[in-house]
Amino acid sequence: MTTRFTWLKTIAYSGALALVITGGAAKAELAADWQDTAMGLFNAEKWPGAKRQRALTILHTAMFDAANAVEGTYAPYAYTGSTNPDASAQAAVTQAALHVLSTLMPERKAELEIAAKERLANLKSPQSGIALGQAVAEQILAARASDNANFSVDYTPGPAEAGVYQPTSKRQMVAPKIREMKPFVLSSATHFRVPPPPALESMQYQRGLSEVVKLGGKETQTNEDNVFIAKLHAGSGSGAWNQIARKSSTSCDLSMLEEARTLALLNIALTDALVAGFNAKYEYALWRPQTAMEALGKTYKHPTLKADMEWSSLVPAPMHPEYPCQHCTSGSAAQEVMESVFGDGKMVFTFNGKDRLSKDYISFQQFAEEESESRVLGGVHYRRSNAVGDMLGYQIGSYVAETSLQPLKQISDIKKCAGSR
Repeated sequence: MTTRFTWLKTIAYSGALALVITGGAAKAELAADWQDTAMGLFNAEKWPGAKRQRALTILHTAMFDAANAVEGTYAPYAYTGSTNPDASAQAAVTQAALHVLSTLMPERKAELEIAAKERLANLKSPQSGIALGQAVAEQILAARASDNANFSVDYTPGPAEAGVYQPTSKRQMVAPKIREMKPFVLSSATHFRVPPPPALESMQYQRGLSEVVKLGGKETQTNEDNVFIAKLHAGSGSGAWNQIARKSSTSCDLSMLEEARTLALLNIALTDALVAGFNAKYEYALWRPQTAMEALGKTYKHPTLKADMEWSSLVPAPMHPEYPCQHCTSGSAAQEVMESVFGDGKMVFTFNGKDRLSKDYISFQQFAEEESESRVLGGVHYRRSNAVGDMLGYQIGSYVAETSLQPLKQISDIKKCAGSR
């Protein structure tokens, strides 16, 4: 696989040290602990992915602003109040998390209060920190109260014509209205414009369909390594990158504030990538390769593929239009954010996927590139969709990393495995 966008980077990340992520003790994992608590409750309530991702981003921006409000090292996301260097950062983060999650999930308030009590148990004077965290959480929630988030699954597909997206199963559609939500940092869902997909009669589209039929079919893909990659990444996306970020933060021994900032930046980028990517998906409504193959000899003709060919994608197609690739958009955005924190050097880690599948990686770039390639190998995306998704994600991730939660003063405590642009 080729290196993506190196020609766009005029200034390299510097100072990155080789690091083997093996786990172990860390000074502060409070933001990660609250993420685990939140995800357990989201899953128990069977929240859809877009709803979970918005909530995670509200949670992480609140925890970052709370930790940051103690000393004011970085520009806040939404908090406009005074800092309090005498407050407990642990208490502030805990109260911010408690109030955000209790507001979003009032039916789980009792469980959340138990979790907060455990995380405050060893603090001698948490009162000022609790007050600070409460103030921060209220401002974050107010900032997102009218963001137009809509998690309805209602969707009416266009006419069953060549190229027009049609649902590929009877499962619910994924987030057809999320494009209407206000992004966290981008000015709008179209902050970065996405070009239209290639015309069906173009050589680019015809080559793309031929490639995905060859590489991504149950009947045509027999290479065990390629099948493994397609299945490993089939359920990745934002969950995968949060797992990688938590492991990186732990192994780099980040402070409470730096861990909170890392997870806040990552989830801002992932949510804005979701809004931008899905805006383009539902705007262009391009059909999946599976639908194109089913249309051969009926509403669509291809110069080399036969109408009677039996073909199905190696992994099930997600229930949303094909273009652009969302795994690619999210992965590229996440890579940019992670490299802005930890540098773009060697970073060895293990990704644990679903069904007990796992694999070792040596860099964020390697994971992102393989995640992108897996969608062609899985039979659910065309090569052009991957390229456009990669570019969109690169733009979003770079913008978030360069404009959000920036230092307000000299940072003397240099992270021992971090790089900077």
